[in-house]
Amino acid sequence: MWPTEEDWRASVPRLLRRAVDRWDLRTGAPFGGGSVSHVLPVTTSDGGEAVLKLSFPHREAEHEAAALAWWDGAGAVRLLAVDPDDPFVLLLERCRPGTRMSDRVDLHASDRLRTAADLLAGAWATGVPAADPFERVADVAAGWAELLEERMRTLAPPFDPGVVRRGAELLRTLPGGASRSVVVHGDANPGNVLASDRAPWLLIDPKPMVGDPAYDLCPLLVQVDDPFGAADPVRTVRDRVALLADVTGESTERIAAWCTARLVESALWSVSRGALGAGQDAMVRAAVTDRVAG
Repeated sequence: MWPTEEDWRASVPRLLRRAVDRWDLRTGAPFGGGSVSHVLPVTTSDGGEAVLKLSFPHREAEHEAAALAWWDGAGAVRLLAVDPDDPFVLLLERCRPGTRMSDRVDLHASDRLRTAADLLAGAWATGVPAADPFERVADVAAGWAELLEERMRTLAPPFDPGVVRRGAELLRTLPGGASRSVVVHGDANPGNVLASDRAPWLLIDPKPMVGDPAYDLCPLLVQVDDPFGAADPVRTVRDRVALLADVTGESTERIAAWCTARLVESALWSVSRGALGAGQDAMVRAAVTDRVAG
């Protein structure tokens, strides 16, 4: 049973004191921008720099430490320690300067896409542990398919039913067609890629699962900038998909199909939160990626 966000926030001072005592840390001012985590720079007892992350306990973040430990720095920040009594309290490698890729608008979108996709490919190359705690992409996607169909029936938004059916079908069938299975990041958007000193860029904040690597690429494609606002969105998205396929070795059809599936799911999720406009935007995007997928 997960705590409420209010209860967790009330517990943060206690969790912070325990972590500081456990690892003999000196703390700095918390970083801004975290909606469901309390993250701050710390200095360790030997004078080293690190980051202390206290996450709101929830299903998607339950095995963040396990994923970071498995990747061991391949494309992502290193896990330095985890509280043995609380898997949501992590001591992490610090990235300097720590600039988010989403803030580097001076870099061309294709360069950002290529860099982030290369990081994912490095993490995927580690494979899957022999015994792992992660959820399966197939199980999560099947649950999403049922949920979006229920939302379509009960909320009845003015969406193209054919595209909605296509999204649900893809969520059910895509995982079974994967050529390999890896530990996916789960939330590889440009805001979760930080400039670092150990490597030019590193991934943070995974919501890991095991399954089709092509699942991971949609957030990069749709968030690195707005390819759907281009004069020819189909051509622009097709070019972006081809770039991601070139870097990762995944097929263009699967990358685009996962985008369709995830955008349809996002559209119905938005409607369930009362954001019909955002849902309509996601459906327009899903129609574009479905054309690219053929």
